[in-house]
Amino acid sequence: MDRLTALVAKALEVLIVACLALMALLVFGNVVLRYGFNSGIAFSEEVSRLLFVWLVFLGTVLASREHAHLGVDSLVRRLPKPARQACVLVSGVLMIVMCGLLFWGAWQQAGINLDNAMPVTGIPYAVLYAAGVAAALGLTVSIFYNIFQALVHGEREANIEMVQHGDLIEPALPTHEDDREARR
Repeated sequence: MDRLTALVAKALEVLIVACLALMALLVFGNVVLRYGFNSGIAFSEEVSRLLFVWLVFLGTVLASREHAHLGVDSLVRRLPKPARQACVLVSGVLMIVMCGLLFWGAWQQAGINLDNAMPVTGIPYAVLYAAGVAAALGLTVSIFYNIFQALVHGEREANIEMVQHGDLIEPALPTHEDDREARR
């Protein structure tokens, strides 16, 4: 299962990099053509916007797998392991509910905008809202996997951490002793 999730994560990384590279190429090319040659790429803005939306939504799925979303876990980190596992479960269930709402709203918008096309490219606006559908599905799978890892393999510290790399910030924060010295 770990191998499959690593493979999917790698595929997402490649897709995100491709979106970013194509977006940069389109925007840079359009700027050069506009200011250098007084022309431009007509579809550049629409395609770049579409790629950016997909890049952001696919990035949320990847960040969820790696526990890289912003979060405050200073209280949860001080709890015993069973309580931390319970927090992962509760927060995971709440996030899955939110993913359901995202899926439902994006699905409805995609259906409504299936016949509306972007003016230059003719791409249906439903493709834009499909990014929300894909993200909701990907996030749901990722969250279920994170819950499974926390409950079944909770002995591994990384599986019950809600936010990774939070330990990089903590040493920079003032301690209670620093506050006392500052008051003197």
